[in-house]
Amino acid sequence: MDLSAFRSQFPALCDDARMRTLGAHEPAAPARELDLAPETLETFSIRVPKDPDTLPRILKQGPEAVGYYVSFRTDPQHWGVYLREAGVRALKEEYHRIIWRDLGKYVDKPMDDVVDRIEYSLVLDYLLTHARFHHLVDYVAATREVADGRTRYLPYLEWRVDAARRPPAGPQDIVDLEEALANLEAFKNFINPGYCDAIARLVQGRIDERNAQEWQAFFVGARWGTEIANAISRQPPGFRDFTKLLNRTTSVGSYSYVRVKYSYNKQAYDDALKTLSARIDGHTPPTDLTGAPDLLTGVELPPYKVYLVG
Repeated sequence: MDLSAFRSQFPALCDDARMRTLGAHEPAAPARELDLAPETLETFSIRVPKDPDTLPRILKQGPEAVGYYVSFRTDPQHWGVYLREAGVRALKEEYHRIIWRDLGKYVDKPMDDVVDRIEYSLVLDYLLTHARFHHLVDYVAATREVADGRTRYLPYLEWRVDAARRPPAGPQDIVDLEEALANLEAFKNFINPGYCDAIARLVQGRIDERNAQEWQAFFVGARWGTEIANAISRQPPGFRDFTKLLNRTTSVGSYSYVRVKYSYNKQAYDDALKTLSARIDGHTPPTDLTGAPDLLTGVELPPYKVYLVG
């Protein structure tokens, strides 16, 4: 499906007024495209000063305060993910504060370049993975619409906005399942041992081996994931509810320190994907989700661009 032609071919599915009312983002200018090639990302950095209002805005808007998705229904030429440079810098410095609070004492040699690479990698992975999930929902709805001609995305957005305005029915109710799943997708890497080990290995050879092991323990041993879970849990309802799709365990260590650890809950994750799939398709999710379809897994997304907004 040619997404650049979607708006012209299906104008009724791209109503500007309805999209705008339902919170759809629009392209920002001036913006420049970010090259996502590995060799470019290895030296990625932001030179502009951080925006001091970024963290307070994240508490109100979630990660969309820094990085947001623009639909192909809104702009067929400039759709994709937009990152606010000053916000990326602010989030990077917040990650630095979290990491340095635990690991700064183990740095015995200069390695600012490696630390920058680690922190920018973590920030970009979080923002881009979160935004990618919004693109996935949009794209899946579009493929269903093209297949049978029935409008899905705009009614789904209306349901989503209406549902988010209602108080949760119970402790496990999630008021905005799409945002919770988008944050979960972004968070999963942070508790993935393989991913965390690759991040930690970047310091090897740059500092004393014993100190490098402390870095590895911080990331692979789930402390990093717990720190980020605590940070994301201060975001608005929906965004912060991603923890309801995880396992949460606690243990008491020395000095009565309570350690919290999050792990992957496949059943909760699968049920959430099936529930959201039903909503996107315009149906009420069944009580028993055993045989319900999951429209969101295994989808090969078309390429999209990432833009930096100064």
